[in-house]
Formats: sequence, structure tokens, C-alpha cells
Amino acid sequence: MQQREIYILGTGIVTPHGEQQDALPDGASASQIVGSSPLTDTDGLTRFVPKRALRRIDHFSRLALYAAFLALEDAGLMENDLTETGISLASGFGAAQTTFNFLDSFLDDGDRLASPTHFSSGLHNAAAAYIAMQTKAQGPSVCTSNVGLGPAYALSTAVYWLQHGMADYVLVGGVDEHCQVLEHCVNHFQSSAEQACLLSDAVAGEGAAFMVLSTRAESVPICKLTDITMLPFAEQQIGSTAPLILSSLGSVEQHHLFAQYSDAANVTDVLPVLGIHPSALAFSTVQAARNIASNKYTRAQTLGADALQHSALITLER
Repeated sequence: MQQREIYILGTGIVTPHGEQQDALPDGASASQIVGSSPLTDTDGLTRFVPKRALRRIDHFSRLALYAAFLALEDAGLMENDLTETGISLASGFGAAQTTFNFLDSFLDDGDRLASPTHFSSGLHNAAAAYIAMQTKAQGPSVCTSNVGLGPAYALSTAVYWLQHGMADYVLVGGVDEHCQVLEHCVNHFQSSAEQACLLSDAVAGEGAAFMVLSTRAESVPICKLTDITMLPFAEQQIGSTAPLILSSLGSVEQHHLFAQYSDAANVTDVLPVLGIHPSALAFSTVQAARNIASNKYTRAQTLGADALQHSALITLER
């Protein structure tokens, strides 16, 4: 089968800092937003989805919906028929706050009165289902759960669908939310008593980042997705010329692993701005695509790894 080029038509991103170009601002720090409110403002979602339809949709799914619609808007596809659109979603922890809300209802009220809304919304693929319902997408849909490499698996799945004609477009993204339990865990594992397996200045982040992929170069595509290389970290061949965006997870072990690249002039990391985010690779890939779209670079790469030192190197070109 002849391999077709994969284009990124649009991107959407939301974090506690803001949306789109304001989501990962230069010089900002994730610690700036945690002290006041770690939650991302999703009020702008009402531009795309009626407020009534959002009534039972939790924060996790709203994050995904918002970034997905921003990506469709950026791609100029809001008026298009999206029936043949697939959804490939990645999440490390899923709807964490909703899951704990369900557990609280179970412990407080017993199994007979536990919240069915929290149960159904707490499933990892609930966000993909809400995106499909609101966009009328009827293509394949899947949610990949992995801390670190989920977005790479989601992208690989989307490429397969497009190469085999299973969808005209694919919405690919990563989403994870902040919750008090996660913040407690981050603080706990920064303790010297626990041998400090997380960096002392890292904070728990949240947000969603999406891309619209297609084999159709409609309008003016942002860039091309040219390669996804998944190998043990020690076997990755990373060039020294293309700008590289790291997708650090905030662990001490990974900090040492990435140290060989982090000091280079053309290397940046989303961790200081985004915070600890299991789907950070989605954010770095969107950022790389935006850098190419703004004519900052003609080629860029993003690098992510999981706790087992499996890694993904994603390459984008104009």
C-alpha cells in the first residue's frame, strides 16, 4: 500500500494559563497558577457547545471538548461534515477528580446510591464519547491510557487509520486534569523521607492538547507529521540540528535521563510551564507544530519517555 503524507491541519490547546497561543506562554511557570486555582477556565466552550448540553459533562471531558473544538476551528473545519472523523485520545490518569467523586459517593451512600453520573463520566473514554457526540463524528474512536507515551500511541493509531482509509480526519489529543489527590501525591513524593522521586519544584498540572490530522492538504496545513520512532531511550537517534521539545514528567530519574539534551541551545521543555502532566507529549507536539506554522522553524522534534525508559521521538516538517 502506498504511504500517504499525514498533514496536521489545526491545533487546539488549553491550560490554566489560557488557550491557544496563551496556553504555554514564554517565561511563565506552572507554580504561578497552582497557588490560586489549578483549574483551567473552560467557559469559552459555550462558543461551541450549548450550555444546556454541558450540564452533566465533568471538567475532564470539558477540557478535551474545548481543545478538540479549538483544533477544528484552527483547521477551518467547523462547517464541514465530520461524519468520517476518528477520535484517538490519550490520558494518563483519566477523569481523576470524577473517579474520586464516585468513590466518595460510594463510601458515603453505599453501592445502591453511588452516583451513576460520576461512574459513567469517570471512564477514560467518556471524553472521546462526548467529543464524538458534539462533533457528530462517527469514525473509529479509542482512548489510550499510558503515563508518558499515550500521545505517541494515539498518534500512531491515527496514522494507521488514515493510511488505511478508515477516516477522513482524526482528532488526536491528550488530556489530564488536576485534583487534590494528585497534588497530595506530588507533594508526598517530593519528600526526602520518600527519597524524593519527583523534582522539588515540579507541580501537578492539567490541560488538553489536540491536533486535526488528515491525508488531505485542505486549506493550508500547519505542517506534516513525518515520523514517529518508538524505541528504548538508549537507542533513539536524535539529531543535533532540529529544535527539540522535551516532554518531561517531573521525575528525578527522567530528569537525569534527559540531562544529555536539556542544556542544548535548541532544546526546550514543557515541564516548567505545564507542570507534571502524563500527556505532556501532546503539548510539546502541538507546540512544535505551532513553531513551524509561525515560520520559526522548518523542522522540529518532540521527545517523550515513560517510567520504563521506552521513548517516542516525533518529527514534524513544513
